[in-house]
Amino acid sequence: MAPAPWLGAGGAAPSGGPRAGRGAAALRRRGHGGGECRGYREPSVCLSHSAPAAVVQQKAVDGRTEEFKLVYRFPGIKYCRVLSRLKLLQTATSMIMLPPICYLYLQGQVSQNILFYTTGIAVFAGAMLYGMSYFFRRIIGLIYLSENGQTVRVAHLTFWGRRNDIYCPIETVVTLDEVGDSKDELLHQFKRSDSTDTLYFTIKYGQIVDKQKFTQIFGELVLWSHSMVLV
Repeated sequence: MAPAPWLGAGGAAPSGGPRAGRGAAALRRRGHGGGECRGYREPSVCLSHSAPAAVVQQKAVDGRTEEFKLVYRFPGIKYCRVLSRLKLLQTATSMIMLPPICYLYLQGQVSQNILFYTTGIAVFAGAMLYGMSYFFRRIIGLIYLSENGQTVRVAHLTFWGRRNDIYCPIETVVTLDEVGDSKDELLHQFKRSDSTDTLYFTIKYGQIVDKQKFTQIFGELVLWSHSMVLV
């Protein structure tokens, strides 16, 4: 497999206890309180075949180095990234071609049909770019859990097809039973109690690398028969 532009390398991290259902999630929120999620893009790193290790180190705001263990990954995110960038290139090309065509039309060197055709392509490319970007930016490629089991790290794409990481306290992540998604749905919602933004991940086509930590984040549900669990 080609090197995945999503994974880093590091040491192993101990696993935490499972997170049980809606009642336990609500109790944890009352006990800990919701913190504000922090989202930012980290510097580019060298990417390798170290996916099974699935542990990365991230410099925390207070100067500590915090380790994160990979919990979930979506292999198809690399194709989403390629399509996103190709769509950007196509849209840019269409927009660059439009002004010269307009100028040639005003000079009487091209027909009105060519002008309309070029304009239609540019408008369609822009609309498709917006639609695809709206979808791709909400697809989660990787989910990590910190060494101490308190912070969830989620990686998704930006408008430009680059990686963006979001960090949030585990108690702010809404469990799957609270979200109300069916286990047979293609896309499951990743919601946070302190944010209106919604991201999506797929269990059917994704890979749950650490079942215990996945349960710790999202709660107990019978999801494993529809997923590829790596051990």
